[in-house]
Amino acid sequence: MAEKKGVGHAYNVDFLNVVFAASSVFLFLSVVWMVWDDYDRQWKNTQREFAQLEYKVTQASLQQASRSVDSNKLAQLQAQQARARKNVQANQAKVDDFEKQLKDVEARAFREQQDANFAKATYDHDRYEFEAIRAEKGDAAAEKKGQHVREEEAQLAQLNLALETTLSKRADLQKQLGGYTGLVATIQKQIEEMKAEQGRLRKRLDVLAPSAVKDYFRNAPLLDFMAPTIKVQQVILPNVVDDVNFTKVPKMDRCQTCHLAIDKKGYEKYPQPFTTHPNLSTYVGSDSPHPLDQIGCTVCHEGMGQSVSFRDTAHAPSSDKQKEDWEKRYHWEQPHLWDYPMLPAKMTEASCAKCHKQQVYVPKADQLNVAYATYERAGCYACHKTRGFETVRKPGPILTRIDSKLTPDWVKTWIRNPRAVKPTTWMPRIWYNSNSSSPQDAVRNEVEINAAVAYLFANSEKHELAVKSPPRGDAANGQKIVRSIGCLGCHVLDEKTRLEAGPRRTFGQPLQNVGSKTTYEWIYNWVRDPKHYSPDTYMPNLRLTDTQVADVATFLSGLKQAGGDTAKATPDQKAMDDVLLDYYKANMPFEDAKAAVAKLDPQAKQVTLGQRVISRYGCYSCHQIKGFESTQPIGTELSEEGSKLVSRLDFAFISDIPHTSKLSWFRTKLHDPRIFDRGRVLLPLDKLRMPNWDFADDEIARLTTAIMSFQRDIQPAQAMPAKSARTDYLGQGRSLVHRRNCVGCHIIEGDGGDFLKLVSDPSLGPPMLTPEGGRVQSDWLYAFLRGPITIRPWLDVRMPTFGLDDQNLNGVITYFAAVSNTIGPFKTHEVVTASNNAAAAKQLFELLKCQQCHVLGTIPKDQPTANLAPDLRMTTERLNPDWILDWLKKPSDILPGTRMPAYWPDYPKSF
Repeated sequence: MAEKKGVGHAYNVDFLNVVFAASSVFLFLSVVWMVWDDYDRQWKNTQREFAQLEYKVTQASLQQASRSVDSNKLAQLQAQQARARKNVQANQAKVDDFEKQLKDVEARAFREQQDANFAKATYDHDRYEFEAIRAEKGDAAAEKKGQHVREEEAQLAQLNLALETTLSKRADLQKQLGGYTGLVATIQKQIEEMKAEQGRLRKRLDVLAPSAVKDYFRNAPLLDFMAPTIKVQQVILPNVVDDVNFTKVPKMDRCQTCHLAIDKKGYEKYPQPFTTHPNLSTYVGSDSPHPLDQIGCTVCHEGMGQSVSFRDTAHAPSSDKQKEDWEKRYHWEQPHLWDYPMLPAKMTEASCAKCHKQQVYVPKADQLNVAYATYERAGCYACHKTRGFETVRKPGPILTRIDSKLTPDWVKTWIRNPRAVKPTTWMPRIWYNSNSSSPQDAVRNEVEINAAVAYLFANSEKHELAVKSPPRGDAANGQKIVRSIGCLGCHVLDEKTRLEAGPRRTFGQPLQNVGSKTTYEWIYNWVRDPKHYSPDTYMPNLRLTDTQVADVATFLSGLKQAGGDTAKATPDQKAMDDVLLDYYKANMPFEDAKAAVAKLDPQAKQVTLGQRVISRYGCYSCHQIKGFESTQPIGTELSEEGSKLVSRLDFAFISDIPHTSKLSWFRTKLHDPRIFDRGRVLLPLDKLRMPNWDFADDEIARLTTAIMSFQRDIQPAQAMPAKSARTDYLGQGRSLVHRRNCVGCHIIEGDGGDFLKLVSDPSLGPPMLTPEGGRVQSDWLYAFLRGPITIRPWLDVRMPTFGLDDQNLNGVITYFAAVSNTIGPFKTHEVVTASNNAAAAKQLFELLKCQQCHVLGTIPKDQPTANLAPDLRMTTERLNPDWILDWLKKPSDILPGTRMPAYWPDYPKSF
C-alpha cells in the first residue's frame, strides 16, 4: 500500500511549535515580571524594615520597663499577697460558706429585680390608661381603673422593699467575704498597676511577632487585596486644602507610608525615615496643637503628598553632600513637574505663616521669628510692599534735617560703601555693584552720588540744637555708662559683623565711628532728648543727668577711625550733563531733553539730577526726604512671593543655578541683586537697581525663609487658629514689643534678652517679663511705663522712657495680661489683715530672713549685689496679691532659674 502523504504547509509546523512554546514562556515570564515589578515597591521594603525595627524597639522597651519596676516593692507586695492567700486558705470553710450564701443571695436578687421590673412596666402601663380615662371621661369612669392602679402601686412597693433587703444582705455578705479575700484582690491590683506597661508591651510584641501568615501570605502578590499588613498609609485633611487652579481639594498625605514612626515616641535616635518628628508636643503628636490627622505633613514641608516614591515626592536635600548621596542611591533630581517641592528642613517654619498670618512673632517658631526680624532690619518691606508690614515705620533715619547732623563729604563716603564705614550697618550699597563696577560706570556713579547728596543738603530744614554749647565730659565714665545702662541692647559697639550681633542688637544705628560721622554737639543733644531732633524716633529717653549726657557724648564723639571708600573717578560738568540728559530722555524727546538741560545752571542741574537719582533708587522708601512724602515704593510686592511659580522668575543668562528652583533664584538674588544683568546689553537706566546688603549666607537663609512664608491665602477658616480677644491682644502686643525691641533687653515668652549675654550675672540684668501680666497690677504698670521708677537701685541698667501714647501703653498692658491669661476688669486690691495674724506674720518674715536679700529702703551691705531682690515697700501698690501667693509656693515654676528659695516645695502639705 502506498505511503500516505501529509497535507502540505507553508511553514515548518515543528519549528512553529517551538516558536509558539518559546513565545508562551516569554509571555508568561513577562507577565510574572510585570506583576512583580508592580508589587515590589520601595515603600514596601521600608515597611518591612520598620516592622523589624519596631519589634526590636518594643523588646528593648519591655526590658527597660521590667528594669524600671521597683523589685523590692514588688517582692514586698508579692509576699503580702502570699500571706493574704494563706489567711484565705486557713479560713477556707468560712470563705466557702460566704461564697455559697452570696451566690444564693445574688440569684434571689436577680429574681426579685426581674419581678420588680415587670411589675413596674405593668404599673406604668395601667397608670397611663387610668390617666387617659380620667382625662377623657372623668373621675367616676376611672374609679375602677384607679383602684387597680393603687393595688399595683402597693404591690410594687412591697417588691422594691424585698429587693432592697436582699441587696443590703448581699452588700453585707460581700463585706464579710472581702475581709478574707479583699486584701488579695487589692494587692493584685497594685501589682498589675506596677506591671501595666509590661503587659501593654507584651501584647504589642504578640501583635508584632513575625509569622508566615502575617508577613508573607497576607502580603503576597495577588493576595494582598484582602487584609495586608504592608499598605499605603494616608490621611485626608478636609480642613487643609490644595489649590488646583480651578478649585480647592482636600489635601492628601501619604508621607507616613515610609515615615512610620513620625508620631511615635522612642525612635528619636534612629535615622530617616524611621525617626520621630522633633518636638512632638508641638507638631504631629496626637495631643499637640498640630496633630497628624488634622494637619498632615505637606502643608508645612511642601512636596507631593500623594506620592509614595522617594524621587516623586520632591524631597529637598539639606546639603550638597546629601544631594550627591541621593543622586547615587535614589536617582534623585530637581523636580521639573511639581511646582512646590519640599522645603529644606531649616526653612520648614516658613509654612507657619499659612495659618499664623501676619504675625511678627510665632511662638516656638524660632527660625521664622529671626527671619522676620532680619527682613525688618534690612528694610525689605520699605521698597517691597508686604502684608503685615504696612504700618511699620521707615527703617532709616530722617534726612529732612541732614544739614545739622552730617557733612556732604561724609555722606558721599558713606553712601559709596556703607559697610566700609560701619561693618554692622543695614544700609545697603547702591553704587559699585556687579552691573556698575567698570571704569565707565565709576564716572556715572560719582555723578549720581554727588547729585543725591546735593539734593539732600539743598532741601534740608533748619534745625536748632536745644543746647548749642554743651560742656565736655569724662569719656571713661561715658564708656562705662554706654556698656552698662542698656545702650547695647539696641546698638553695636564692638562686633565686627551683623551676624555676630544679631537683628535685635542692630535695631539701632551702629555706634562704630560715630565720632567721624557727626559733631559732639549733635551727639550731646541726641542723647539728651532724641525726640527733639526726630519726633517719631523709637530711641527712648534714658533720663540721664547733664553730666552723664556729657560723659556719653564725649565717649561717642571719640569713636573715630579712618574708613570708607574714596571716589574712584572725578567727573566733570559734561559728565553730569550727560547723566542728567539720560534721565530727561526717559520722559521726553531728545531735543526737548537737551534744551531742558541747557537752561539749568550747574547747581540746579546737580540738585535736579539728585532728585531723579533718589527717585530711581528709591532712597525715600527708607528715609524721610523732603519732596518724596507721598511717593510710592519702587519694589515688587512680595506679599505672595513664596507662592510664585518658578516659571515666572527671570533667570536671564545665568546658567550655574537650576532653573527649576525658586529657592536658588532667591538666594542668588539676595547674594548679588544685580547678577541677572550679566551677559545682557543694557542702557544705564534699564539696569537692575536693587542695592546690595552684602548678606552673609545665614542672613540669606533667613531672608529666603521670610520670603517663602509670604503665601497666597488658600487655607479655609477651619485651619486657622481660633480667634478670640486674647489672641488679638497677643498678636498686637507681640508686634509692639518686637518692633520696639523690648526683646533686645527682656526675655518675653522665651524669646529675646540679647543684652543679658553682655551682663556678668543674669540677675543683674533686665527682668524676664513673661509673667508680668500676672505679677503686677495693671494701673501700676501703666504708671511705670509712662514714668519708670527705680525698683533695684543697685543695678546699672535702667528702664528708659519710651514716650508711648495711650493706645500703645494699653496694648502693652493687655498683651502681658494675655500672656499670663489674666485678662479681666480692673480690680481694687484690698488687703484685710487679721489682728491675730500680724505678730505671726512678722515672726515668719524674720524667721525666713526675707530682709537678708530684699530691700526695705536701705540696701543690705553684707550681701553680694547679685543676691539682692526688689524693694518690698512697693508690694502693696505694685504686685497682685494672688500672684504673691503663687510665687511663695514655688518661685521656680513662675521664674525658672530664680534665686528665690522654695520654702514650701511640696505645697500644700508644708504650707
